[in-house]
Amino acid sequence: MVDRDLLTTLCNTIPTTHRPLTDALQGSARYTISKPKLSLKKANIALSIIVRDLYAKDMKKDGTKNELRTLLNNKSFTEKIKPRRMYLLMNLIQKMTSLNANELINTKVAQMVLDYLIDLTDWYIQNLTKGEKLTKDALLDVENLPTASDYEMLDLATHNYEDATKWFLIAAQEGNSSAQYNLGVLYNHGKGVKRNYIEAAKWYMLAADQQDTNAQYALGVLYQLGNGVEQDEQKAAELYLLAATAGNPDAQYNLGSLYNQGKGVPLNFKEAAKWYELAIAQGNTSALNNLGFLYHNGQGVTQNYAKSAELFLQAAKAGDASAQYNLGYLHSKGQGVTQSFEEAACWFLSAAMQHHTSAQFQLSLLYKAGQGVAQNEEEAIKWLTLAANHGHTNAQYSLGLIYKQQHTKVANTQAIEWFLKAAANEHVSANFDLGMLYIETGHDEAGVKWLKRAAIQNHVQAQIQLGFLALGDEQSFPNYQEAFKWFRAATTQNDAEAEYQLGLLYEKGLGTQVNYDEARHCYRLAAEQGHVNAQYQLGNIFDKGLGTKRDFNEAFKWITLAAKKELGKAQFQLAQMYANGEGTAQDYQEAAKWYRRAAQQGHSKAKFQLGMLYKKGLGVAQDYTEATRWLKEAIEQGL
Repeated sequence: MVDRDLLTTLCNTIPTTHRPLTDALQGSARYTISKPKLSLKKANIALSIIVRDLYAKDMKKDGTKNELRTLLNNKSFTEKIKPRRMYLLMNLIQKMTSLNANELINTKVAQMVLDYLIDLTDWYIQNLTKGEKLTKDALLDVENLPTASDYEMLDLATHNYEDATKWFLIAAQEGNSSAQYNLGVLYNHGKGVKRNYIEAAKWYMLAADQQDTNAQYALGVLYQLGNGVEQDEQKAAELYLLAATAGNPDAQYNLGSLYNQGKGVPLNFKEAAKWYELAIAQGNTSALNNLGFLYHNGQGVTQNYAKSAELFLQAAKAGDASAQYNLGYLHSKGQGVTQSFEEAACWFLSAAMQHHTSAQFQLSLLYKAGQGVAQNEEEAIKWLTLAANHGHTNAQYSLGLIYKQQHTKVANTQAIEWFLKAAANEHVSANFDLGMLYIETGHDEAGVKWLKRAAIQNHVQAQIQLGFLALGDEQSFPNYQEAFKWFRAATTQNDAEAEYQLGLLYEKGLGTQVNYDEARHCYRLAAEQGHVNAQYQLGNIFDKGLGTKRDFNEAFKWITLAAKKELGKAQFQLAQMYANGEGTAQDYQEAAKWYRRAAQQGHSKAKFQLGMLYKKGLGVAQDYTEATRWLKEAIEQGL
């Protein structure tokens, strides 16, 4: 329901020079309940006044020959509209007030559009200068609007539920099924009486026994939820079937949803689609959204992204927040529609303003990335915070990451707060980042606690970090058995770093028995994923013949891979193999090349060997000056 005080205040702030806008806004408010289609028409006129007035003043062009939609697609014009949210509101209002005659128009849509329009009008009025008048172009679409004096007749009716309860009770006791159903409704919702699901169920049952389809449906809901009766989804399905077969659209939708989820009935997407289609034929917008999902996933129907988008669009225009979110998602991915982040932002905003937390989260991502909207960190945080405060776990985690990256004491406190909330909702990565933040700020005990919570949920980076912590440092003794445990746990996810670290423990016999076969196995798994140190260690295993036959060819292969990735010790060893002709033909020129590359990275032995090659003139022109330089550097490094 529209806030009448807010509407009154806004209308009073609109200058008399803009009387047509006041009339259009009041006209839209007047008919939201009684004539929603007319309400949308008035809202469209109000939008036209605002857009055409802005276009004439900002562009200094005649826009009267263009449709409203054309003006809103003019990028030169829309880029002047700040903040970007206002353009998105204009776009939404234009879409939702341009419904065809055969499309669903209901009170929910009209009220939603009016909410958007009030927000837009307030922004527009605040940006007017004193004495500024409407342009003639703004009045292009104005026609037969109600006058301002009609404002007191706004359709904001109230109901006397207590009196209704008395009359329904009398009729219900006389066996009137409609009264029995309505009395059940009052008890179900606590209108005129104290809410009492048991009483609601009693009256619904009496009406349902008389084949009242609304009562059958309502009683089915109570059985599905377990309100006033013992929860029984099979019984709910039976009642929905009775009402659905008689043509009740809500029962058709709920029955379809039970088939969709396999609750109370066998899982059957084809049956779900059938009942959704029947509900849609009678105007159920939620069924549009759910059928759209079936087409998107190819469940019970042939997969068809375009058909899915079409169904989402119908439901979205009718005000269904989930459909608006889904349509935004399709636009962001280009599934069934042309990829358009602007369209995605438009529909995400519409759903977000209905408190759809996933839409708020997705909108924040668009603002953060600058996709479809101007990049705006402040707006991103605003929408993230709205979603996070309503329990959206990924939003809570994302806020934690944003504050963590600010690297201040205050921001760290905020990061911890959001990570804790996300972690409480079983967000595994939040446990990990919370643990890391505690460790980075000197709270190791708390950090380990949260890392372990992530690690036991198979968060590989948490397992690896625990492994490194167990290896110890200058201030703590190593616990190799603990390190072995966590690195081995991480290898179950084929993580290259974990395989490498586990290989080191096996090779050195730390936390476990020396096992060169296992070490070689671990190194190979990591090396095949491109892990440079594992490639070097694997080559070294073959070079030394540890736990296997010495194989210079295999050693040469793996050490070459590591050397090409600029690993200094691998470059030195490769140079040695060229100098000694191990795994390859002896080649002092190649040896000199790899000694030089290792030496340039500060490898002292490579500097010494390069100096010796210059002294002897092997692979390079004999040069005592160069020889002296490299030998001196090697000695100064403490060779």
